[in-house]
Amino acid sequence: MAEVEIKKEYKEPNGIYILFGEEDYLKRFYASKIRESILGDSPYALFNHAIFTPKNLSDDSMLDALATPPVFEDKKLIELTEFNFTELKNSEVETLLDFFSSAKEYDHAVILMNVANGALDYGASKGARITKPSTLYKKLSAAAKCAYLPKATGRELANWAAKHFEKDGISIETPAVYQLIEQCSSDMMTMSGEIDKLCAYLHANSRDTVTQDDIKNICCETRELEPFALSNAVLAGKTDAALGILHLMEQKHIRPAIAFSGIYSTYIDLYKVKAALDGGVPYTEIAKKLKMNEYRASIYANAAKGTTLKRISHVLSLCREADLKIKSETSNYDRLKSLICEAARGGRV
Repeated sequence: MAEVEIKKEYKEPNGIYILFGEEDYLKRFYASKIRESILGDSPYALFNHAIFTPKNLSDDSMLDALATPPVFEDKKLIELTEFNFTELKNSEVETLLDFFSSAKEYDHAVILMNVANGALDYGASKGARITKPSTLYKKLSAAAKCAYLPKATGRELANWAAKHFEKDGISIETPAVYQLIEQCSSDMMTMSGEIDKLCAYLHANSRDTVTQDDIKNICCETRELEPFALSNAVLAGKTDAALGILHLMEQKHIRPAIAFSGIYSTYIDLYKVKAALDGGVPYTEIAKKLKMNEYRASIYANAAKGTTLKRISHVLSLCREADLKIKSETSNYDRLKSLICEAARGGRV
């Protein structure tokens, strides 16, 4: 089919959608909107919503779901979750592509696949466009409507945050919104939680304008320094140091999913820097080629000297395995502590 702007499609979805990219918040947002458009509050929603994972992937069951018409509604939703294309066998990918081809014959079925960050090698991108698609991505985009959702720029994030405050009757000045981004990271999921917290605080105190002091006093500080130090300790096999940093993050009430995302993204960036160094890219060119802050690039380059791509790949595989489990937990750090211990042992591979 083609690449699509999902914001122009989600209200009246039709066909096959693959949501992918770095911004998990937007992927989840649009996935929920597609579900709402098709299922809404219908009493028959349960009958019109089929979910498949790699564990129950089979030609027969998926084709049965396609052929079965929706119950007392115009459309049904078939959702594909937990699919990691870096781990799927070629035969499993072909099964999916055959399914997408068959689905085009059924106007009553909408197919939705939300792909986690790092679970699809789509090639190279510039801005919100895929400029050098991978072979796999070419096949997927020929079979489905692919929606790429990259990380927002600073300006996009600031505008998005300001609109979220406005919806709650709260205003925020430009310096304050950029302080919020700096203090709480550029992750929309994190930002959303902190915005909700600030709005609740201001309403409780009969105020309607966020100040820089509010952000300093109310919001959790989730800069990338601690996640990077945590990742570096794990990579070096320093389990005690890693758990100590993790304990500090827990005391600051940083959600396990946020701590985990910091580790995951750090290792992805570290892998890119290490691969560039191993490929002979001069240190002075790495930041420019990877579009990375020069200071950050220097930290990664220094860390990359003491490791190998094999070690980094091993930890990334552990992260992929733990991803869904950690995201589903909000009250404790047990899953993350387990990952830290396993990854630290793996760092010595």
